[in-house]
Amino acid sequence: MLASTLYFGSARRQALFLALASFDWLGQAEIAKRFRYALEETDAPGNSDPAVIGRAILLLRRPRNLVRALFDTVPDGLLGAMQRLGHAPVGAPETYRELQRLFFSTTAPDRHRVKVLGQMSGSLVGAQIEIVSLLDPMLLHPAFVASVNETKQVAELNAALAYVRARCSKATGEAIRSSLARLKPGDHRSTLYKGWTYRFDRLPRTLDTRGDPTLVTLGSADALADAGRRYANCLKSKAGEVYVGNYVYIEYRPAAPEPGVIAELRVTTQGFLLEGLYARKNCKVRPERAAAVRRKLAACGVALYDHAPDDGDLVAAAAQVLSQYNFAEPDNTGWGVEFDEAPANDLEELETVASEAA
Repeated sequence: MLASTLYFGSARRQALFLALASFDWLGQAEIAKRFRYALEETDAPGNSDPAVIGRAILLLRRPRNLVRALFDTVPDGLLGAMQRLGHAPVGAPETYRELQRLFFSTTAPDRHRVKVLGQMSGSLVGAQIEIVSLLDPMLLHPAFVASVNETKQVAELNAALAYVRARCSKATGEAIRSSLARLKPGDHRSTLYKGWTYRFDRLPRTLDTRGDPTLVTLGSADALADAGRRYANCLKSKAGEVYVGNYVYIEYRPAAPEPGVIAELRVTTQGFLLEGLYARKNCKVRPERAAAVRRKLAACGVALYDHAPDDGDLVAAAAQVLSQYNFAEPDNTGWGVEFDEAPANDLEELETVASEAA
């Protein structure tokens, strides 16, 4: 009995809010006309529109009867949705207009939106009425919609999905639906997008290596992860930075047994800037090898750090006195020296050196 009372309490309140909001698109005269028909009243003198509307609200106690009087029918699921919207108004008249439009629509896309609202557990937020109308149809999954609470978030989410499709060749409709199906109640909406970050295979911007076979662009999340394993570093975690175009990573792959180098390129409005060279385990790169890689990258148009425009010895001396970077190194950005010889107590390093020399 209590559940029934609560049901009709919240549903009736929302039915009243719907009736009041409908003044915006139906007008008082039309609403009064429909209520007269429902109450079987005539246009008797003194039977004003406001009086008819007031009597209808008092006499049509059940939310179903109130909605039917206004719109001639009660679509499946509408009363349940109004119950879950609670006792307070959930938005401007436009929100109730969209609620009415969705549930009375017979188009397949709108029927799907209504179905998603019905599949969501718990209370509904008023904004979710408009959210299901604005979201990319691919994102209409109960767990995902439940994670979106404001309409202003929708444009960003739709654009982020478009970016996934642009950067990930495997982001088909079926694959995206499969990702949505793995969402759990309570997951943040970013969970979907983070998963695709580690599946990108189309760089937003790439370096023209001018046909140099020793310079290999790490152009996918898989390539970053593979290089991260081979170099024992954190390249896999850089997938997000590469995905949004902040960085591009180039692997220098010389003939064996010379070890390779990872080059970190920062994307700028003027092209690429070399920010760092890294050997395995992020060790520093031997000066002559660093110089060779820098020359190759410079030939591809990559900008390099430089000294102050003065005599190199003077700049190096000034830096040394101030305990700044050692500018006397041929590798003048201060990356330092790579020690190819493995420490005697590092078995893994010994095995790696042995395999590279084999």
